[in-house]
Amino acid sequence: MTKTEILDAINLLLVSKWPDRTVYVDVCPVDFNRPSFWLTVEKYDLTDGNRFLIRHDLQIRLTLYDELDEHYDVSWYRLSQETDAVTELLIRGWMVGRRHLKPLLKVLPRDPDRAYVQINLSWMDNRPGLDTGASTPAADAYSVTVRGDIN
Repeated sequence: MTKTEILDAINLLLVSKWPDRTVYVDVCPVDFNRPSFWLTVEKYDLTDGNRFLIRHDLQIRLTLYDELDEHYDVSWYRLSQETDAVTELLIRGWMVGRRHLKPLLKVLPRDPDRAYVQINLSWMDNRPGLDTGASTPAADAYSVTVRGDIN
């Protein structure tokens, strides 16, 4: 599973709920459309899980851009409702390939015209390059010998 597959899965969820909105992935242009979403990877760490596994920790920021009215103002109420709808949609988790991901979400302080949701994901994968060939065969027989002085 890659970062791109995860971003694509989140993009698909957002577009299925809000089909008329643009979702910008990784790069948001200066002249972006409103209302829209912007997904960007903020942090990606790989650490040892154990000698066979690698732990992946991914932090994604989702920015919600509200639409502007004729006075170039936004509705804080509408933006708050949409932030709630996004967190409700994402907290259920989603499928990426054969994996079900369950995110940890954090709603960050917002600006007047945009809101931010931090998406944290963690998962384990086999260590790259590790030969996971045949496992050690089970024993066919065993024996136990007990020695000691019984008084």
